[in-house]
Amino acid sequence: MKRWSTLVRRIGWPAALAASLTGAAIVGALWLPREQATLDAQRLALTARRAALMTHRPAALASDDGVALAASLPPDGERQARTAALLALATELGLPWPRSEFRYQADRELGLAQYRVAMQLSGRYGAVRDFVAEALRRDPALALDSLRLRREANGQLKAELAWVLHMQAAK
Repeated sequence: MKRWSTLVRRIGWPAALAASLTGAAIVGALWLPREQATLDAQRLALTARRAALMTHRPAALASDDGVALAASLPPDGERQARTAALLALATELGLPWPRSEFRYQADRELGLAQYRVAMQLSGRYGAVRDFVAEALRRDPALALDSLRLRREANGQLKAELAWVLHMQAAK
């Protein structure tokens, strides 16, 4: 440190600053090409991996995949039991659901059906979060389509949930 202050006094602070910046530029000029080469090698490796993935990806889903998907879903006959289990779970967690709407939609050609359940709940945030997590854990063919939360003036949480039960279409 003493040497630095002696050098600065002898040549002046502008010259010392210029010398420091020149040294930093030399270090950067030596370091930058190596880093650029490393980045170029990584870019080439990513490009090669992307090309390999593109050649192994099927162009379109085969019709057998749709049949396999439909076969893996629960049958349409379990719709009422699955809906009742969803509503019972809400009650079990202390979440009253004053209003629910149900809509059935089937695509017989694909052999798939959807049963949409829209429900309104009121309760604590933690209970709503636990309800969603547990419902999805219990029914693998259940999907949460939308969730809307609103805090009322009295501090009560209102939740609007839209569920989709995926299933095999009735024949």
